[in-house]
Amino acid sequence: MIFNCASSKKTPEPKELYDNTAARQTAYKSYDKIMKHWPVDYTEEWIETDFGISHLIISGPADAKPVILFAGLFADATMWYANVGPLAEHYRVICPDQMTYGGKSQPTGKPILNINDYAAWYDQLLSYFGYDKAAVGGLSYGSWLGLALARETPESISAIIMLDPSETFTKMDGGIAWRGFRDFMWFPNRDKYRRFFDWMGGGFSTPESDLWLEHMLDVIQYGSIGMFDIPQHRIYTADELTNVTMPVLIMAGGKPIVYKDPEVFAQAAALALPHAEIVIVPGTGHSLNVEKADVVNAKMVNFLVDNY
Repeated sequence: MIFNCASSKKTPEPKELYDNTAARQTAYKSYDKIMKHWPVDYTEEWIETDFGISHLIISGPADAKPVILFAGLFADATMWYANVGPLAEHYRVICPDQMTYGGKSQPTGKPILNINDYAAWYDQLLSYFGYDKAAVGGLSYGSWLGLALARETPESISAIIMLDPSETFTKMDGGIAWRGFRDFMWFPNRDKYRRFFDWMGGGFSTPESDLWLEHMLDVIQYGSIGMFDIPQHRIYTADELTNVTMPVLIMAGGKPIVYKDPEVFAQAAALALPHAEIVIVPGTGHSLNVEKADVVNAKMVNFLVDNY
């Protein structure tokens, strides 16, 4: 007897990002509230890809060089409300909602299972706009994604901005894993999620950041994607990053939150990417892009002007 093993294999279906229609509408409503605080003009695009329909927020001159910003885990394009203004004065800023969590993208077709899938999706975004390459930036998981894409397709990335990357160069503080388990796995609820992110942000709070946090909590509470349902990031060694030769800016929060000692993180990053510019931003937690927006924005713009 001959068995066709291939016929028994099933390609996993991409997960709908929300539990049901009502859940999606709740998350979309808080998404739109944040966009009322978007400081510059923007357009929305819905792009057909092999992985579904990508939703993007776009600001800045149409003929300017592109900067693509990747959101952190459970975040989406709205997270860049405090940064897009200064960047859009100089660049075409493209903020996609990820296909794998949150936002208004609609995953269909093939699921994104690994970095090769991410690279194919990124290439399709570039092709849609007619770009050969772009500068990329991200926060947390989005930082790792930018670096991972640069490692896989260095010819398509001109520069990288990494804001408080999680893992990537060294392990995070063990305390964050314990807090994450306690608040997300052990009788989880919205109040626990809120306490966790308040701690991650070092207690920083403004009316805009509080509104954005409520949106992120909607994505987590009403979303169908868990933190282990997406391609997992990993730590890279210097030997694995030899083809990442484009300019790199790494900025990390100075509070001992994601990393017990931010200076140890900086040393690990310097070993992995000796040519990178590394900046520790004093007095900030994981959300340094809003906690010290003026400092971060000025540094990002100057880095891009000098290197892109």
